[in-house]
Amino acid sequence: MAQSGSLKSRILLFIISFFGAGLISRKMPGTIGSLAAMLLLLAMPKSSLLALICFLVSFFLGWICCTFYVLIYETDKDPAYVVIDEACGIFLSVAIIYYCGYTTTFDIFLSFALFRLFDIFKPYPIRNIEAWLKMHRNTVSLGIMLDDVIASMFASTTHLVLKALTV
Repeated sequence: MAQSGSLKSRILLFIISFFGAGLISRKMPGTIGSLAAMLLLLAMPKSSLLALICFLVSFFLGWICCTFYVLIYETDKDPAYVVIDEACGIFLSVAIIYYCGYTTTFDIFLSFALFRLFDIFKPYPIRNIEAWLKMHRNTVSLGIMLDDVIASMFASTTHLVLKALTV
């Protein structure tokens, strides 16, 4: 992690670590970032529009801040403490299931579990898209964000299929 003490770098780090959640643990920062986003969703009104707004804000803010921070202050193309992408993925997954009418606490936990599963194992095409985007300097930050967006789509689709099978 970059040790630069400038105000700009500290603000960018605060944002990309999802308000410091990615800095709490070195062993599982992605899970902690996802958990922080899930807890934020549990504290908010259950609204697909509100979750979608959280997704859009975190996606674009993450993309922009990762571009400035990772490319300037980091040598690793996807540092573990960057977890705004995990928060973004949770927000999108929950926005989709809320839109489909699944708003229970269990549904949020299931979205969290499925998202983490797809984010960790990165089945095709997630890993391929992530690797391709990280090969090019101009698209590294998009790769950081986009793999979690795709993982959230896999998670919400799986969630909806499981719900359809149990009805």
